[in-house]
Amino acid sequence: MLRALAALALWACAAATAWSADARAEPRFALREGLPCSDCHVNRTGGGMRTAFGAVWAQTHLPTWRSSGAADPQLGSSVHFGANLRLDHRTVLPARTSIQGKQYATPASNSFDISEGNVYLRADLIPDALSVYVDEVVAPEGASAREAFVLYSALPAGLYLKAGRFMLPYGLRIWDDTAFMRQQTGFNYANQDLGVELGTTGKHWSAALSLSNGSLGGGDGNLAKQLTATVGVFDSWWRLYASAAWNDTSVRDFPFQTVTGGLHGGVRLARLTLLGSVDWIRGIGNPEIYDQLSLFTEADFELWRGVHLRGRFEAFDPSRQIANNERDRFIAGLSWFPVQFAELRLEYRKNRDIPQRPAGNADELLVQLHGFL
Repeated sequence: MLRALAALALWACAAATAWSADARAEPRFALREGLPCSDCHVNRTGGGMRTAFGAVWAQTHLPTWRSSGAADPQLGSSVHFGANLRLDHRTVLPARTSIQGKQYATPASNSFDISEGNVYLRADLIPDALSVYVDEVVAPEGASAREAFVLYSALPAGLYLKAGRFMLPYGLRIWDDTAFMRQQTGFNYANQDLGVELGTTGKHWSAALSLSNGSLGGGDGNLAKQLTATVGVFDSWWRLYASAAWNDTSVRDFPFQTVTGGLHGGVRLARLTLLGSVDWIRGIGNPEIYDQLSLFTEADFELWRGVHLRGRFEAFDPSRQIANNERDRFIAGLSWFPVQFAELRLEYRKNRDIPQRPAGNADELLVQLHGFL
């Protein structure tokens, strides 16, 4: 618990010094530029296909060197496309633990993998009002729609309406779905849902509310619907958001509800950006109740144009009712955008878990090539 409290203290310092909007192009960039997600992404709550502004920004602001020529992600006047591909080489180091004198060990391994392969397509049926958007997963497994929705963005008072399959508006949407806050809350790139979302973005605030099946994209097995919401304020150098979700998945003789709530925020101090998130998950059955806590902190320092030194600490308590069951992770790495549309990433991950889970104590080395448009 001491490690979790340490992470909370780090996050509190970052928030008190002044938060970041959601995006798979990464929240640190939205925080650096003082922009909402909707400026750079078609999905108003972040992630996936970039807008025309987001595509230009990625070509002109990110890379160390800019090669001649520029890509135009447009097929005619009303059809746009984009893509993301991440090729990983991950080395898992051997781990050894001891329980009451008995030794446990896991072997070393390394492998190539594709952690993300997506293509995006947007068709503007009515300019600046009605569009159809598809985010199609093409790797590492078979093709499937991650998001597919109709977006109407010309409602009164700046409101938009989204209907279809989409990622729910919750939490800090970093690219890494292995982060505890992404895995344990269930709000990540692997999980979407079917429903509707209503939201808006003002000059210094944004809000979104969704009503969905609560079945991770499948059909609904009961009459209840999942409610998910996020609301926050932002300025040129800080942000603070709150998210909440309620889901009743009760069927027949198995009543069960999940309540999730969290704060996520950040601050930019010249070349340094600090991000943080704290999330609480409660599962309510009959008669059992469990509480979980997830904490996340990240620091990103731009050494020079396109080169970022990064550090992260995260912790997860899978059951507040059980003592000495926490796990945490330290990550140190380097991110480099040598030219437009390309990123090289190097990370060392120090994992710590209870001795009964030796695999959870295996450190990792990740080398990643990321291509995007």
